[in-house]
Amino acid sequence: MKKLAAIFLIISFLFSFTACAQNKPEKNLPKGATEDEKNYPKKLKYTSVENDNATGKIYNFTLSKYTTAFNTMYEKLGGDHKDFPYKNWKKQNSETQSNGKTYNFYYLKGKAIVLTATEEEESKNIVNVGCGTTVKNFNSSDTGKVRFMTICGIMASAAGGYSSNDVNFFTNLFTDTISADEHSFWYDGSIYLYEKEDTDDKNSTVLFRTLPASVSIEEEWNLQDYKKFWFDNK
Repeated sequence: MKKLAAIFLIISFLFSFTACAQNKPEKNLPKGATEDEKNYPKKLKYTSVENDNATGKIYNFTLSKYTTAFNTMYEKLGGDHKDFPYKNWKKQNSETQSNGKTYNFYYLKGKAIVLTATEEEESKNIVNVGCGTTVKNFNSSDTGKVRFMTICGIMASAAGGYSSNDVNFFTNLFTDTISADEHSFWYDGSIYLYEKEDTDDKNSTVLFRTLPASVSIEEEWNLQDYKKFWFDNK
């Protein structure tokens, strides 16, 4: 748990994202969750490179390219790119980490949803991406919850170099992080996280996030592989 906590020092964002674990989204069968290995989502392209940060990896795209990839997939699945325009990204803060590099934290407000991203200032490449909403919006309706979780799946698919056909798989992966002990999973070279902090005010929120990591991190930080979790709990 201590090693896993180190993740949040690198990917910390100034907003607080929380939710009540008992109010989790409905779980559908992940398209990739079968005993046949070939049915799991496969990357169409590799979107990360080695880096000297805490996870040993970073995305190889900028905030602009990520926004384009996200909106392309979002529109393909029926959304409107005007919901998440690149020009609306706002810089929240910057922080210099122990490796001497400065990281910039951004957010983009959509309809009841906020996209987040952390940028390495030196390369302008993205370190992690996230998707958050308030607990009130999260629990307001089944339709709103499905839309939010679908956008989380789009976020993960677009950032990871997957197809729009894989969005449902990652939507369900994020759904399962809510009930997982560490609220995190390892899958195919990336870490998937659910962050929460229960408060009594109207600003309580939930955040789902993903970031690339080197293969050694899975074992070093004792991350649970999502495939194993699925078959142990299906």
